[in-house]
Amino acid sequence: MYEATQRRTPRPVTQRIQEREDEARSYHDSRIGARVISVVVGDCVVSHEPDVVITTTLGSCVATCLFDPEAGIGGMNHFLLADCADDRLSASARYGGAAMEQLINRLLGRTGRRDRLRAKIFGGGAINGFNSSIGNNNVEFVMNYLANEGIPTISWDVGGTQARGVRFFPVGGRTQRRLLGSAGTDDVMQSEANFAAKLRTTHIEGTIELF
Repeated sequence: MYEATQRRTPRPVTQRIQEREDEARSYHDSRIGARVISVVVGDCVVSHEPDVVITTTLGSCVATCLFDPEAGIGGMNHFLLADCADDRLSASARYGGAAMEQLINRLLGRTGRRDRLRAKIFGGGAINGFNSSIGNNNVEFVMNYLANEGIPTISWDVGGTQARGVRFFPVGGRTQRRLLGSAGTDDVMQSEANFAAKLRTTHIEGTIELF
């Protein structure tokens, strides 16, 4: 005897592709009993899986942890600079405006409920030797962006002179922050400086779809 089955709505193709990409770069961390997905500059990860932890390391960069506590879904982005006068470069998710649009759009594509989104902000440290104002500009940008979008920022850990490691548990919105020592901070500073130097010569791919 056959049992009745519930019809399932197929996930959009783009969503399935993004999920496969996230799965491919994840690893299991036995210390915390979770599947870890790392976010790098220009990256964005969204998940509704209870065993997923999204992580990143930040210097002057900023990461936004955005989540819907009722739907049990969240995501994180990571951008290097608030914006750029060159429109071609500003279309890259390595810049703040495009990075925020990408994160918000991916969550709205799953839930359709902007009113339930909540944000936590990390990074924006004054560690970058070539321009110490970058971190502050990034923080100011993202705070204003979220305010203009009507998305409450419920907590933030920004500024200072040390790099940060961040863990984000997207289903419930819980976060953990660890300050790095001098060696770790120097490594992050050098990585960000190298990335910024290469940014203008890097080919920009992809477009941002607005809701």
